[in-house]
Amino acid sequence: MPFAIEISGLLGVFTLLMGVWGVLAPARLADFVIRFGSKSGLWVAAGIRLVFGLALWFAAPASRAPLLLQVLGVLALVAAVVLPFLGVERFKRLIDWWTALSPNAMRFNSLFAVAVGAAILWALLPVAS
Repeated sequence: MPFAIEISGLLGVFTLLMGVWGVLAPARLADFVIRFGSKSGLWVAAGIRLVFGLALWFAAPASRAPLLLQVLGVLALVAAVVLPFLGVERFKRLIDWWTALSPNAMRFNSLFAVAVGAAILWALLPVAS
């Protein structure tokens, strides 16, 4: 499904760039993340995860690493379903916890996002024949 590959690629780039942002300027990323601490922010976060999960799932068969994309897709889908059940208050507390981390801890978390984004982009590259 080419559309799923394109959406997965865009979301892979987004994940990679957000990770780079967190590595280079963790305080500025924290300021951005705090804006999601509302009911609408919770639904936006859940929606992004839902789209990401479905796109990864449908892009997986045409990728270099189908199992990797399927696992990441399922994790994103589970997060999309669970997030609304957390409720706004718990969601805000989770954001507050993350934004209270030390800059180095935020950088470490952001390196994980860089790795996930890079892995997704690598998996979506055409296979050399």
